[in-house]
Amino acid sequence: MNNLLKAMSNDMGIQRYQNETDESFVYRICYSAMGLWCLHTAKNSTEGIIGTSKHNQTIVLNDLLSRFTELFPYISERFSDESNQQKSFSVSVRRVYEETGYLLTNSNNHNQVVNFGRTIQVGDKSLFFGLPSTTSKVNGLGVFSNHTYYAVDLNDFLIRDNLMSEAYFETRFDPIDFYDRDIDFAELEFFNPKSDNVPSMSWSKKLETDCTVARKMELGTFYRIMKIDGKHQIADEAVEQQTDSFTSFEYRRLYFALKAHYGAPLKAIVTKLDESYSKIRIGGQLPNREYYLLLLLSWPERNAFDKVNFIIRNDLLVKVTDALTNIGIEIKGG
Repeated sequence: MNNLLKAMSNDMGIQRYQNETDESFVYRICYSAMGLWCLHTAKNSTEGIIGTSKHNQTIVLNDLLSRFTELFPYISERFSDESNQQKSFSVSVRRVYEETGYLLTNSNNHNQVVNFGRTIQVGDKSLFFGLPSTTSKVNGLGVFSNHTYYAVDLNDFLIRDNLMSEAYFETRFDPIDFYDRDIDFAELEFFNPKSDNVPSMSWSKKLETDCTVARKMELGTFYRIMKIDGKHQIADEAVEQQTDSFTSFEYRRLYFALKAHYGAPLKAIVTKLDESYSKIRIGGQLPNREYYLLLLLSWPERNAFDKVNFIIRNDLLVKVTDALTNIGIEIKGG
């Protein structure tokens, strides 16, 4: 381990877990360093303009990533997305910070670091939104500092109701919302909440449960289906464009609630790696709210775009498992 990596590891408070490979450890250090540098670029002030342009942030981060992969070529594949070679990690990092409230786009269309002193208590640590003036540590893309007086609850960060999975299911399958529709069920596919497959592979032409979601793929339309007094009735299910915004992929919450209601919840397996770290493997991709929370508390394991495997410090684990449980995911192991 060269002196640069040792200094970065010490400065960010990132330790190697038991039997962690050099490639994995260096990747985690560089991953968090990219995030920290993204925030530092937004502290600039030039000719009275605070912050920096999004274009400049991307250029600076691309240069830094290029330098890291020159020094440590064995981590280069960790920062590319096999499913989309055009996807940029530098842009992804910036978007995570914009969507989670670390960066604010001002009237000059420049990104600047927020300075509200807002934190979320996570175990005995505080997740800080911005760049604290005191000594800080980094986990994944999240910056941690001492406690501040402006502490918010996790649900305030998630900007979501406090409903647990079953209560949420009941709000989405309230008989008053359903009515008769002249729709040919033979043209529909149905989500099977009892399936052992991941949600995206749990669709069939057969209706397996009294309550579920149906889709007509060629039209891109979705419906909720509920059996009322022996007859299936329908409610329209809104379809929104799915992007990298904080509130995208909310439909997954409905699928998780359905699976939990029918006794086949999506599972997240926690494997303890040593006294400091654990691994979380989630049985499907999350809504962006929970996914971004994980990015602020942990490291995607296999590469920077891994959405189901994460490395997390044990003292941050409870906050994540609570958030997953709330949307109907069953936690195994730990």
